[in-house]
Amino acid sequence: MSDTITGSCNCGSITVTIPKPEGVVLCHCINCRKSSGSLTSGNFSTPTKDVQVKGEPSQYKNPGTSGNEVTRKFCGNCGSPILTVIADPSVVFVKAGLFDPHTVPAPSAHLFARNMEDWEIIHEGASRLEEQ
Repeated sequence: MSDTITGSCNCGSITVTIPKPEGVVLCHCINCRKSSGSLTSGNFSTPTKDVQVKGEPSQYKNPGTSGNEVTRKFCGNCGSPILTVIADPSVVFVKAGLFDPHTVPAPSAHLFARNMEDWEIIHEGASRLEEQ
C-alpha cells in the first residue's frame, strides 16, 4: 500500500502528490466558499516540503481574515483549485477534491464554522472552530 496519494485538476495538466492524509479540514471561510464555488473547501493541511506539484498553476492573491496575504493556486486551463498558501511557509492547504473517490478521509475539523449554513452538520469526531 502506497504512503502517498496523487490527484489532478479536471483537465489533468496539473498533478499533486502528498503523503496519505489522516483527516481533511473543511473550511467555511468566505474566501474558500467563493474560490471553491461551494459552501466549503476540503483541504489537506500538508507540510510544504512534502507536496509535489507537476505543472504550473496560476495564482490569485487576496487578504485573509488575519490580514495576511493568501495565495490561491489553480489550474489556468480548467480552473480547478489546487492549493492555498498562507503566511506560514511551512504548510499549504491542498484541495481534497483533486483526489479520487474513497481516498479522502473523514473530516477532522470545521474551520470558520460560524459561516456554516443552518442545515450543515459538524461531522462526528470533528472539531468545530468558529474561526481559525
